[in-house]
Amino acid sequence: MKNIEEFLGYSELKNFEENFELIKHISSIIDTSDARKVIIHILDIWENVNNNAKEMWIDLIGRAGFYPYYIEKVFKEKLTLSLQDQIKTEFFKSDYLPNIYFHEQQKEIEIALSNGYNIAVSAPTSFGKSLLIEEIVARKQFCNILIIQPTLALIDETRKKLSKYKGDYNLIINTRQKVLEKNIFILTAERVLEFPNLPSIDFFVIDEFYKICNRLNDSRIDSLNVALLRVMKHNTQAMFLTPTVDSLSEAFRDKYKVSFFKTDYALVNTNVIEVRNRNNNLLSGNSKKNKLFEMLYKQEESSIVYVKSPNEAYKLAKEYVDYLRKNKIETENKKLDIFEWIDNNISPHWQLKEMLEHGVGAHNGALPRHVVTSEIDLFNKKKIKVLFATVSLIEGVNTVAKNMFVYSQHKGDNKIDFFDFANIRGRAGRMNEHFTGNVYVFIDEIEDEHLTIDVPSVDQNPVSDEILINISSNEVKDIERKQRLEDGLDNEILEIIKNNLISVEGQKSLYRFIEKEQKTGGIDYLMWDGIPSYDKLWQTLYLGYKFLKSNDRIGFVQSRAVMSLKFVNLSLRKVIEQQYEYYLLKKRTDPLNSAIDFVLKFQKTEAGYEIPKILSVIDSIQKHVFNKLGLPAGDYSVFASLLENEQIDERLQFLIDYGVPSSAVKKIRNIPDNLIEDYQVIQYLRRNLSIIIRNLIPYEANLLQEAIR
Repeated sequence: MKNIEEFLGYSELKNFEENFELIKHISSIIDTSDARKVIIHILDIWENVNNNAKEMWIDLIGRAGFYPYYIEKVFKEKLTLSLQDQIKTEFFKSDYLPNIYFHEQQKEIEIALSNGYNIAVSAPTSFGKSLLIEEIVARKQFCNILIIQPTLALIDETRKKLSKYKGDYNLIINTRQKVLEKNIFILTAERVLEFPNLPSIDFFVIDEFYKICNRLNDSRIDSLNVALLRVMKHNTQAMFLTPTVDSLSEAFRDKYKVSFFKTDYALVNTNVIEVRNRNNNLLSGNSKKNKLFEMLYKQEESSIVYVKSPNEAYKLAKEYVDYLRKNKIETENKKLDIFEWIDNNISPHWQLKEMLEHGVGAHNGALPRHVVTSEIDLFNKKKIKVLFATVSLIEGVNTVAKNMFVYSQHKGDNKIDFFDFANIRGRAGRMNEHFTGNVYVFIDEIEDEHLTIDVPSVDQNPVSDEILINISSNEVKDIERKQRLEDGLDNEILEIIKNNLISVEGQKSLYRFIEKEQKTGGIDYLMWDGIPSYDKLWQTLYLGYKFLKSNDRIGFVQSRAVMSLKFVNLSLRKVIEQQYEYYLLKKRTDPLNSAIDFVLKFQKTEAGYEIPKILSVIDSIQKHVFNKLGLPAGDYSVFASLLENEQIDERLQFLIDYGVPSSAVKKIRNIPDNLIEDYQVIQYLRRNLSIIIRNLIPYEANLLQEAIR
């Protein structure tokens, strides 16, 4: 059997002679990707492989370095290992993780880490990079470990994985938690910079490290680069993890003595299938959509459909539900716990509820995090068979499927490039579950391209003002530019501007404006605390949007102020109802779902991040100006916290990070005043759980129990 691609299409290999011929060939090329593909396919069809050939295949599994699979098959087939094989296998066994075996290339990295090296790992999704993080934690040799994750969903997932080490480490996922002797900080880059008195870090991990480079044109690049600068100035040992890239900034590797480990080593196969018409051309319009629905309907295993935007995700998911109805497909989920929460807090008629009833999910970044978590949980439990998803799922949540459908050529308004495609493709297949993932491609072929991760804080070509002002003067390449940015600023306001990490020029203009205006007494509207009046809020926000976001549209800012006050005074359901009534008056198409989409997006983006950020920047600058003059200053922290954390008691805000709905947290009352720290509150909740859950619906009770378990 010479054609490996042909073999990868086989569903069985019963003939002993064919097995033997293939084993001989694979044995001669054992260190190649072709050999690994064949071995993974053998694992995929294991029950249909000739029994007499299995022991030889198991030997090849070991020789290929697939020790997790090797050990499993040795035990399952009840084989006796030779002394030499026992010694070799023991070498790949973790000294700290019970019954865990590394594959060959994981072991190589583990050895480098043991020797104190800084490592950057570029590897496919199925490589098992997260196991390397757990290995470091399990050693218990470091006092303070910092893991930067790009999203709150990945933070929560990492927290759950590492919760078994709570006896050895204090797990910290927000800036309000108390630092103890041994800590694992699992934070976004923004939270690292906000953390008061962050201790010296002994081991540093950045997951999804590619997000540090200029390629993404993302505002979060600044915070990740500045976090890197601050942590690494103490010569901390570090590990940087990324999906497959080709190279890494040479200046970065030199500065931090980083060894770059690039591999295509994967423990699953990926089968890429181009979906075309009879003339081998791209499908479009209804024929493209109908082909997608037809293929989804025929799949027995889970499927994720990649689309360009939340609107397209909902539109396609809704049309797929209509397709299922038209074909008289029975509703799969008559009653899920989440439905009661949706009925009480969103609307019984929300389109997502109807989709979930039919085993269809639609994911986008604007959904409440507990809804995202529940959707993924339902997907992993096979209660959802098809998930229509945007890039926020691909990049922000660790989930995989047997089948990945690449339906859209775009990510928002931009075309996806090869790196995006590789990231999407990497979600197909899962170790020990789906040995082969299928990727169905409805778009133009994307040419492979060389991708280098640049690090703006080191390369400084290009580099934003916000990063540049945080680079020490002896390391800045364009010292004149840095001096221009700092010109006329005293040390105190300079530190404030550096730490705010938002438009340096905008902050300087805002600072000068407040200084000038206070002399005429025309800026009293900034001197508020608690919950402000509408007039004070919109005027304050107007300064923020004008100077920091270059947006001086009064109507825009006033609408933001109105919505913000609604979010701190009303329930989510009430805010949605009012928006629905407004859209009805305006004769908006599908007013209910439009209102829900608008409100949830505002809650996640504006209320959950942008407006509290703007307020905190204005707050820091006005306090500096007024305090310097001995005048009373405003304090926006209470309002910003209520807005960002959905009206939650500050002591209970960590429960939101743990994936508990705010609707449940608001029902937890009468917490004794002397319970300040998270662990004290958790102990109280555990002791009084039976009483507390009486006020909760089953969905809320389950998520609370999961969070404090």
